[in-house]
Amino acid sequence: MAAFRFVVISLLSFFLLSPLLKMQVTQRLDPIILFFQDNSQSIIVGQDSIYITETYNDEINRFFSELEGDFILHSHAFGEDVRELREFDYQDRQTDISEIFSSIETRYTNRNIGAVVIASDGIYNRGRNPLYHGTSTFTPVYTIALGDTTPRKDLIINRLRHNRITYLNNIFPLEITVEARQAMGESSLLRVIHEEESVFEQRISFTSDAHFETITAELEATETGIKRYRVEIDRIEGEITLENNTQDFFIEVIDSRQKILIMAYSPHPDVGALKFAIEDNENYEVEVALFDKFDGSLEAYNLIIWHQIPNRQQSNLSLLNEAMRQNMAQLFVLGPQSNITSLNRLQTGIQINLRSDGFNDSRADINENFTLFSLSPKINQLLPVLPPLSTAFASYNLAPATQVFAYQRIGNVSTEYPLIAFSEVGERKTGIIAGEGIWRWRLGNFAREGNHTAFNDLISRMVQYLSVVEDRSFFRVNTQNFIYENQPVIFEAELYNRSYELVNEPDIHLTITNEDGVEFDYIPGRTGNAYTLNAGVFPVGEYRYRARVEFGTETYTAEGVFTVSPLNLESINTVADHNLLFQMAQNTGAKMFFPDELDLLLEEIRNRQDIRPVLYTQHEFEDLINLRWIFFLLLALLTVEWFIRKYAGSY
Repeated sequence: MAAFRFVVISLLSFFLLSPLLKMQVTQRLDPIILFFQDNSQSIIVGQDSIYITETYNDEINRFFSELEGDFILHSHAFGEDVRELREFDYQDRQTDISEIFSSIETRYTNRNIGAVVIASDGIYNRGRNPLYHGTSTFTPVYTIALGDTTPRKDLIINRLRHNRITYLNNIFPLEITVEARQAMGESSLLRVIHEEESVFEQRISFTSDAHFETITAELEATETGIKRYRVEIDRIEGEITLENNTQDFFIEVIDSRQKILIMAYSPHPDVGALKFAIEDNENYEVEVALFDKFDGSLEAYNLIIWHQIPNRQQSNLSLLNEAMRQNMAQLFVLGPQSNITSLNRLQTGIQINLRSDGFNDSRADINENFTLFSLSPKINQLLPVLPPLSTAFASYNLAPATQVFAYQRIGNVSTEYPLIAFSEVGERKTGIIAGEGIWRWRLGNFAREGNHTAFNDLISRMVQYLSVVEDRSFFRVNTQNFIYENQPVIFEAELYNRSYELVNEPDIHLTITNEDGVEFDYIPGRTGNAYTLNAGVFPVGEYRYRARVEFGTETYTAEGVFTVSPLNLESINTVADHNLLFQMAQNTGAKMFFPDELDLLLEEIRNRQDIRPVLYTQHEFEDLINLRWIFFLLLALLTVEWFIRKYAGSY
């Protein structure tokens, strides 16, 4: 019993010294075979589609079973993205082969990769060239060549180029690139169809077996909204596929061209210079009127440019007062006939104190701290050297909300007097050009550059700042108007209280309606102080959405439209690129095989001497006290001692 207790106390004392046990640990990593199957639509476009979907799939499953007997197999599908998959449907609408190698770097770093097997037709339409984005040279990349490399007879709508937005009653161009393979000597009819009616037709004759031709169609936008057009070319006998004979596209026709009114007291070359500059931007529609003859409504315009108005000869200021009451955006161009006293009463952000009836010749010094809109480098270089404007001999007082775009440089003296300035009071934006003769800038631009680009750009930026209407609504919903059929539709919404602070307490109810009137209801989730919704992917078509939220006693709504456009990249190129697959394999010391050679591929992988398990050995240290058997030894010694003493009657 004394010996038992001595052993227990000795062991406990020994373990208080924290002795360590040095161990050698060996870990075995079996080789991994990574299989990547091209799951894009181009695989089944050709004549061997039945073989791919039936016989090939069975052969691949048998191939998998054989591989898994000797290796760890990870099967993937690739196309639009890379994902682990065993069953393939060949429905991806894009192919990115380079994504395979990015995926390997991300998922399988420091793993024992024995080999990579890629089954594809070699056609890619997204990402980098896979030859320049491969795996390590120590990893063999075997390829299985699918598809047909023989060019077959086929007519293809290769590409459509068009604006996404046009304006009502405008003529917009559409560029159609037609490709014809193995069709020399034949012809076909190209049509553009809108609302079941042909709006453009042209017959095309093919002069070679690799025929490319670009046709320009001019179409008229007769109705507002998002309009769907279809471009199609009639089939010819013996085409390999008809899926690439048509393409749809959408274009948004809007009637929201900004309307600009130039109001002058009398004819002046400044008016023509401004008109030509503004009309250079198709987003603006310009109307010129003399003050005494104007009988329209100011509400129809987004911006009013007053040239030498108020005028010294003018007594009726009703139009000016109306524009001020409606908080309309305005630009005042001053000149010798301007009535400065009346102008000061309009609270334009600048008070002009005349010193005499004289005038100064003032060039422009651009204010480097101006932030209301950006300038092109050409404007910065050109504006200071353009001819001077004729400005009043006066001093100027600026309101706090006024920003000066350019100061007056009189002779060689730079002043703090504004030449062009802008102010914003409440919801009203006002601009002032404090001098007459801006037409000289237009001529000076042409004399130096041979064009009016810089002058037109300057006037356009000024007009854009003044005429743009800021969204001050309390509820806003945003999404992309044009989405491809493989992209999710994502909504972002914002709700503001009366202090224009973001809130997201109430639920938003959003309804999406398709062309057939079927409705899909959603409740966007909250993120931070706003809302977001991933509604998923939608079929090709036009959709409308309506969002509603109740906040306090108010109910806010927001509406809009979006279109889902088809993505036909996989049907454009149907000729397999086996040379790419051969180069990928050769660059890594591997080989290319065909689908009927899967047994040879399996044998090749099994016979490679570098595809073997890897043993990793490392030394580890562990406290002896963590070993369980020591605990049970001590417990057993104490138990035996206690039992003997109890049995012998020592307690």
